[in-house]
Amino acid sequence: MPEPTKDVFSRIIDAYCTLSRSETSLADYVLHHKYQIAQSSVSELATACGVSIATVTRFCRSIGCGSFRNFKYEAAQATFSDANKPAEEDIDLYGEIAPDDSIEQKSMKLYNVGKQALSQTLDQLDYPRIDQAVALLGQARNIYCFGQGNSSIVAMDAWGRFASIAPNFHWVPDSHLQADTAAILGKDDVVLYFSFSGMTRELSEVGQLLQKTEAKLILVTRFPTSPGAAYADILLICGADESTRQQGSIAAKISQLFLIDILYNEYCARRLDYTNENRQKALAATKAMMIGKKD
Repeated sequence: MPEPTKDVFSRIIDAYCTLSRSETSLADYVLHHKYQIAQSSVSELATACGVSIATVTRFCRSIGCGSFRNFKYEAAQATFSDANKPAEEDIDLYGEIAPDDSIEQKSMKLYNVGKQALSQTLDQLDYPRIDQAVALLGQARNIYCFGQGNSSIVAMDAWGRFASIAPNFHWVPDSHLQADTAAILGKDDVVLYFSFSGMTRELSEVGQLLQKTEAKLILVTRFPTSPGAAYADILLICGADESTRQQGSIAAKISQLFLIDILYNEYCARRLDYTNENRQKALAATKAMMIGKKD
């Protein structure tokens, strides 16, 4: 059962991959309309999600609420603070973007979504796990940054962030080459894998291969109970309220980039002389290229 000390929305995320298909539809709706839930009746919520009232009741129990009334109460509690409460005006700046929204309204909604993603990631930070992850990265012979689709772009960002200070970071974008690479790694190698959903077939395949090689897997994901999470040696949870079936949003990327920055800065702090020397070399090389273009 989900951890009772977490707020109801965090528990939905934790339980997401264990929910039935109809319950995940409810979860998606609730996460995207959290400020309206406290004013909804059980029949209104069921109708909005296209499920039965019985499904709503099962969903409430699945996330640790004994009844729909308790669920509404916890939802109200979780959205009460001034920091998370939407502005008291006609336009809900935390709602979904509508085609007839003004540019200002769209911008404010996107800003708030990105801000929430950072806040949620900060709340989810497990500092002992970050310490373990940085220690693994520092001890590794080679670190390979993997991901699929939009998460592959995030993996490239991770490689780009670390590549200027350490030559043993690599980015492998192709899924077949990821499998080939994973199959021949050793106990001193690490895969830093980015998968918002944690549910891709490629992640599970890489995880199975790594278990045979004794290489370590650090997984950055949103869903701690996802199938891919079972293969991770270290699990880092990012924020952003997004269902596993959605395309990667900028908010989802922001949450993962935030974790990359945390890992990067702690990695540099533990190898200050080494990383500073390499950073200066990289900056000098970049400066030389810029001067060369002017000439």
